[in-house]
Amino acid sequence: MSDHNRCGPKALPAFPRAAAGPIFRRFPTPPIRAGPQWNRESRRPALRPALSLALLLGLLAACAPPATSAQIGVLGGYSRDSFEGYVGDGFRLADRTNGFHTGIFLTFDIGRLGIRPGVAYHQLGGAVIPDDEEAVPIDIEIIELPLDFRLSVPFPVITPYVVGGPTLMFPSSARPAIDVLLARTAWRVDLGVGFEWNIGFRIWPEIRYGRSLGGIIGFDPAGDSNFDTLTARVAISF
Repeated sequence: MSDHNRCGPKALPAFPRAAAGPIFRRFPTPPIRAGPQWNRESRRPALRPALSLALLLGLLAACAPPATSAQIGVLGGYSRDSFEGYVGDGFRLADRTNGFHTGIFLTFDIGRLGIRPGVAYHQLGGAVIPDDEEAVPIDIEIIELPLDFRLSVPFPVITPYVVGGPTLMFPSSARPAIDVLLARTAWRVDLGVGFEWNIGFRIWPEIRYGRSLGGIIGFDPAGDSNFDTLTARVAISF
């Protein structure tokens, strides 16, 4: 009996060849052993913390002290994502993708300091893995709970600022064979620059880089799983 047969059935069925997409590294498809710690039914309600935070944002806006200026806003933009991680039996999964993100936030201004909690949806677009020389498309979605801190430098027309902070991520996939590979939660640290333009409402163009603390691949005994994202976004608050 071959080593492949001893590992059990293939985790991924045959899929039609995907259209040409982003750069990806070809690794042999790993056999997936889903244990009790990868219970999908307990993973998919990642929207619950996001909805809870959305309610918390509303309460914060209502209870903000008079000394602060609070606004609600929306954001969206482009994401260039890179992820890699060990998925068992010596195999690694890696890809670079072009995706998008969108969300809502509250911003509190206390002098030159700003605090911005939010909820965002982040999709890694066009991710693929190899399966018998076929490029199998996969979907990875992340619900994100960022907490940004902003330091502004006052200028006459626009206000440049630096921004950064932690982000709690809840990655998931609609494909069970991929979902079991992902971490339940992961942390990322973002750092970026932008400027504020006030024209009756506030426009916030930003460029940010984020690096995870441990990656989005769920089990990596070597501890070198990683997830990086470079984003260009525009936020509007009012």
